[in-house]
Amino acid sequence: MMGTETRRPVESGRLPAEGWAFAVIASLTLSLAACMPSQWEYLGRANGHATQEEVKDRLGEPHQTKTLPDQTQVWTYRYEVNSFPGLRGDMRGGAPCMDYILRFDSKQILNYWTRQPCGTL
Repeated sequence: MMGTETRRPVESGRLPAEGWAFAVIASLTLSLAACMPSQWEYLGRANGHATQEEVKDRLGEPHQTKTLPDQTQVWTYRYEVNSFPGLRGDMRGGAPCMDYILRFDSKQILNYWTRQPCGTL
C-alpha cells in the first residue's frame, strides 16, 4: 500500500500530538515576540537622527523633561511592568520599572539614551 497514510482518529475537542507541538511552538514564538524591548530597538535605530517630535510620536509624552543650560534637553520615559503586561523582557534584571533617559542636542536631535531601573537617577 504505497502512498497511503494511516491517520489516527481525532477525538472530539482534542488535538493530536502534532497539533499540541505546533500550538506550543506558536505560543512560545508569540511570547518571545511580545518580550522584545521595542523601546530599546527603536532608540538604537533613532539615535543620532530622530527629532523630538519623531520620538514623541513613537513613544508618547515623556514622564519628565528638563532643559539644561546649554539648551539640550533630557527626557525620561518610565515603563512599569503593570503598564505593559507581557513586556517584562525589557526589564533588566527583573526590575519592576525601567527609566529610559534620552538626551537631545540644541537642534532637538536625539544624541544619547540609556536605560536603568527606576529611581537610580
